[in-house]
Parts: sequence; structure tokens; C-alpha cells
Amino acid sequence: MQLQVPRTMLRYAALALAMLMAACGPAPAGGDTRPAVIPWISTPAGPAPTPSPRPTPTPLAMRYCQASDLSLRVGRTGAAAGTSYTSIIFTNKSSTQCQLQGVSTVQILDAAGQPLSPPQTTLDFNDSSPVALFTGVHDRGGIMPAVVGQAQLTVGIPSAQCQARPSVRMLFTLPNGGGQLTTGWARPASAWVYCVQGLSVSPFASAIPPTPTPEPPPDFTVTFVMPPSVAIGQTLKYQVRLKNVSGHDVAFTSCPGYTEGIKGPTAFVRARYLLNCNPVGLFRSGETVTFAMELPIVAPPEFSDMGPGVNPVWWGIDWPYRTDLAGTGWITLTAAGASP
Repeated sequence: MQLQVPRTMLRYAALALAMLMAACGPAPAGGDTRPAVIPWISTPAGPAPTPSPRPTPTPLAMRYCQASDLSLRVGRTGAAAGTSYTSIIFTNKSSTQCQLQGVSTVQILDAAGQPLSPPQTTLDFNDSSPVALFTGVHDRGGIMPAVVGQAQLTVGIPSAQCQARPSVRMLFTLPNGGGQLTTGWARPASAWVYCVQGLSVSPFASAIPPTPTPEPPPDFTVTFVMPPSVAIGQTLKYQVRLKNVSGHDVAFTSCPGYTEGIKGPTAFVRARYLLNCNPVGLFRSGETVTFAMELPIVAPPEFSDMGPGVNPVWWGIDWPYRTDLAGTGWITLTAAGASP
């Protein structure tokens, strides 16, 4: 005997099966299935990852220079973005060639020989390729740059450098056990309210610098949708529109972190959160996705004098993704308790 199944029951079974398959399907792949604005999530992000360091180039087939082999002079000084950059030229005065490679430790000393400068950072001006210093090279002196057979490095010092006492000399400790050299560095004491600590030093470079490696193109461009203002002590709620300009589709295997902040004339704020990437699905090439963002306008302990004013907002996604930082958002901070 053949069983008869009502057509209505078949229709309900087909509908239930379709709903089950949709529930088990993949994440949204863009288009109408994605929210118009991806909601913000408050999950903090850990420390920002950094690219793997480049391998150290192989040293040359010659000895490392010792301090007794060298003379040095202070070359040209230029300034950019609130920092002065001074070139230091090294000449081989010995009878045999030698090499310099790596980054010197640099200290600014007072009249008693006591250091005035804080720990240094490395300027990413040059790679760590070894530099051959030849014998018999004539140093042109003054502010002239290095010539072939000499070495040079760059010292970056904030224009508003904090300096408790006048400086007299600059001390260089050569890498690879090369010893120490000094040169004159007479600068007055400075302890302004907004002075800055720190100095930076580049690796040694030859007179003919290597061809720089071009920066990879960005994966995303950023535009901001900002409210007119926000009161100090409140939370800035804004939007970031990311456009995929990488030339290929992006499928996030895990949600990256991002850094957001305000760094301007009246405020400094910084925060890190995870990007809410799960609702995005496949981020297609050329597509723009809008993300809701939140930033508490609360001053960190080291910048307690936050005040009203117009300040720039910055935002950047973590490596290995790259963000074009050409776009800037602006926000007006109002006094605490003020109406928006």
C-alpha cells in the first residue's frame, strides 16, 4: 500500500530544511546581508604586532673600526616635524681599512661628564648594511656630507629637548666593541613646560645610500564621520569608513586590533580595541564598510591638562594590514558637562 503525504506537509518540510541550511551557512559576504554600520565592540586589543625584523646583513671581510682609528665631525643640521636631525661624519685615519655596522649608543654630556640624554630609539633612516671606511680619504669639513670611503649617521633630537644642565659634549659608543669617541656639543639648559625627552640615532650609512625599498601600498583608506563636538569626560561616538584598495578581496581569519586617538593642541587620548570583523564576511576589493567607533575622552595620567579646543582624530588598523593615514578626522572638545 502506498502512503499519501499531503502537499501542505511537504511545503512545510521544504521550508524548514531551507531555514536550517541558511542558519548553518557561511558568514555574510557583503551586500544587503551586512549591517549598514558594523556595531562597535568593547573588546580591548593587546599590544600592536610588529613586522618581523629584517635580517642583519653579513659583515664585510675586514676588521671593525676602533675609536682610535677614527676622527669625527658634526655635519649639517636640518629640522622637520619638531625634531632637528644632525649628520655625524666618520673618517678612517688609520693605515688599514675597516668597517662600521649597526647603531652607536649616543649620550649628551654636561661639563662634569654626566649624561643628560635619556635612552635612545633607532631612526629607520638606513638599513644595517656594513660601511667600508677606506684609508687616505680627505674629509671636506664644515657641513659637507660624507664622501665614498667615509661613514655617517644621523642623530635626531627634539627641538624642545628637556635638558636640566647645559651640555658640552656628545659621546658615541661604537657597536661591535669599537670603543668611544666624543665631539663638542654645546647647548644651553632647557626645562620648558612642554619640553620633550628622547633622542634617536640611525645606523651607519655610506656616502651613497642604498636604494630605499618602496613602501607597500595600503590595504584600506580611512574616512571619518564625526559629530560636531563632544564634552571632555564623555565618549566620542563616530564612524570610520574603510575602503578596500588592496586590489584583492580580504577575508579576516581573525579580527585585527586597531589604535585610535586624539593628539592635538589641547588633548592626548589613545585606546586600542578589536575590530568587529565577524559581521563583515568577505571584504571585497573596492568595497567600503562603515564601522561604529567609540573613544572615551579621558586624559591619561601623563596628560592631565586636557582642555577644550579643536583636535585631530587618528585611526589605524594593526599589521599585517596597512592603513592609508592621509585622511584625518577633526573633533571639537568642549568643557566637561557642556551640552553637545
